[in-house]
Amino acid sequence: MPDSIKLLCEIQNIDIEIERLEKEKLRHKKDLDGMEAGSNKIREEIEARRKELEVLRLGKKDREEKLRENREKIEKDQKRANELKTEKQFAALTKEVSNAQKASKLLDIEINAIAEKCEGIGNDIEEKEKTLAEKEERRSLMGEEFEKRKTGWESARKEEENKREAISKALDPRLLKRYETIKTRRGGVGVANVKNETCLGCYIQIPPQVFIQLRKGSKEIITCPHCHRILYFEDTSPALASASTVKD
Repeated sequence: MPDSIKLLCEIQNIDIEIERLEKEKLRHKKDLDGMEAGSNKIREEIEARRKELEVLRLGKKDREEKLRENREKIEKDQKRANELKTEKQFAALTKEVSNAQKASKLLDIEINAIAEKCEGIGNDIEEKEKTLAEKEERRSLMGEEFEKRKTGWESARKEEENKREAISKALDPRLLKRYETIKTRRGGVGVANVKNETCLGCYIQIPPQVFIQLRKGSKEIITCPHCHRILYFEDTSPALASASTVKD
């Protein structure tokens, strides 16, 4: 394998590692953001329930005031009954008191129903606040862990970038640019090994004459006729490995 291709392989491995570090960081950041979004959703739900509770409490208060007024009126009317002089007046007052009593019963039912709803909403808010507190605690721990690991990711990336810069200086700028172009177009992989006459970049068989050139260790830059990645051949067969061991 030509030295220039070996260097390109090293650069590609560095690029893959840099991408892995970045993806790992982004994945953890996404998880952190997801937890924050979940907490915000619960906060919105709590706020909506509190508003709902406030409306119900105002409605309950309004009905309680009406009930108080009704009861006061009934009490006054009942005291006034002894002062009436005609049957007609007494019948009208009795009907008025009866209607007020019915209205009071209805108000009493509504007040109790609202009180039950308020209790249910209050319990729901309490549960949501407990869930929010648990989520906030987990998010806080995750945030601390993310900040610690972020330093490591950035340090590792900087180290890889320095290695890449040093290797790049030993390469022909035109070849490096060619690799960069292919890598951008081919999902981050610009150099591919060939095994069993097949490009491991696109998994399509290459022409026999191309494979022969690669096996001979041609110094010419050879690309896959299908995916256009820069090709290299690295014999990793057991026979070669044994021979290398004996030689060493």
